[in-house]
Amino acid sequence: MGPTGVGKSAAATGLARTTGAPIVVADRLQCFTDLLTTSARAGADEPGVHRYWLGDRTFADGDLPAAEATDSLVRLVNRLGEQHPSVIVEGGSVSLLRELSAQRAELPWRATVRILPVPDRASYLAALTRRASAMLAPPAPDRSLLEELAALWRDPGKRWLAASVNGFEAVLECCAKYGIDVETIADGKLPQNVLARMAALIAERHAEHGLLQYRVFVELFEDWEKEHEIGHDTLGCAA
Repeated sequence: MGPTGVGKSAAATGLARTTGAPIVVADRLQCFTDLLTTSARAGADEPGVHRYWLGDRTFADGDLPAAEATDSLVRLVNRLGEQHPSVIVEGGSVSLLRELSAQRAELPWRATVRILPVPDRASYLAALTRRASAMLAPPAPDRSLLEELAALWRDPGKRWLAASVNGFEAVLECCAKYGIDVETIADGKLPQNVLARMAALIAERHAEHGLLQYRVFVELFEDWEKEHEIGHDTLGCAA
């Protein structure tokens, strides 16, 4: 586990390739199939690696409550644990992992925890800016973050939830500043300086959130069994 953009998916993928263990993604936002780019779910599938999400929802279904997400996570790990000696859980959802930590005494399996650290601020912001730029202009046929936001914004009933999503709220701030119509934001080519400002603001907001995530994770899992190096010994202690 770890903050946004510190390499959780890459670490989990590498471990899965080495061990054959399946991955359960502990992320509530990635349950939305109409937000594949914004949630970073797009591109997560890797050949030879089996990833499982907590569910398949659309924004019209509303937010997935943390308690329901945690129940889904536990059920998935239980089911996969019947077929595999180990299961990898990859996630950064604070509310979900807070619920999981609260249920620790009732979990039917043991778990070790590896919290990926935040790099120095300059490196972290640079990595998050690159990631945001890729989301704003992904390769075809992936939908961009702007296309996903515009599609949601055309339905007034979805706007309040959309505005709460990291990434979207930064773009909405830029739309207000530059007088951009959110509903048609993906229809034409935005000036490069506007796209660059959007990417920088998304990165800044994710960095702020990431630092908070890291502090919360360290506090939540301070007395869990820790592993600082991922390997077979780690998996021997897992589910």
